[in-house]
Amino acid sequence: MPRYLSVLLITLVVAGNTSSAHQGERVCTPEQWEAVVVGKVAEQSQGKFYIVDVVGKAAADYGRGVIGLSESVFSQGQYVGSYLYLNTKSASYLADVVNKNCQKLPPVTVEQPCSDSSWLTYRTSWLVGGTQWSDTYQHNNGSSKTTVTVMRDNFAMISENVEHVIGGVPQLVTLQYGNMTKGITDPSIFNIPSYCNI
Repeated sequence: MPRYLSVLLITLVVAGNTSSAHQGERVCTPEQWEAVVVGKVAEQSQGKFYIVDVVGKAAADYGRGVIGLSESVFSQGQYVGSYLYLNTKSASYLADVVNKNCQKLPPVTVEQPCSDSSWLTYRTSWLVGGTQWSDTYQHNNGSSKTTVTVMRDNFAMISENVEHVIGGVPQLVTLQYGNMTKGITDPSIFNIPSYCNI
């Protein structure tokens, strides 16, 4: 099949299905989940542009209002460091695990994403592997814009793109989620490091 016909067919399938994400029963990301995460972080600071690779593990417990991301960071294939991002109901923490430094930040409200969440705006749908649908949503929060893609049948996260400014530095974070499972097998990802007790 010629390439332009394939693109046209995909476009028609997506266009014909854009309203079905709002039909049917309510579907939510599991209340507790863990996943493997890979991605990139890009930022521009002092006239220079930086891109690093991220590999790690993410977990959420929406009942407790916590999200954790434990990551190793690489620049041009070289290990840069290990970091923990932890958001609790009372504060957020960005910890440099190797150097044992920690920044305490204001908390971010953590809500369980669902197909009918009022804070998510539906954008588009895609047919994945010819058999399953994924849906893309957007959330704007002040200077931060987040776009998430989820599987329609179970609302499992596939990817997340975040555009925000941290300390005056614009940043783009792109994460891919894999091996997402219900429940928490390693709750230590939610432990606030002792050196973060600021």
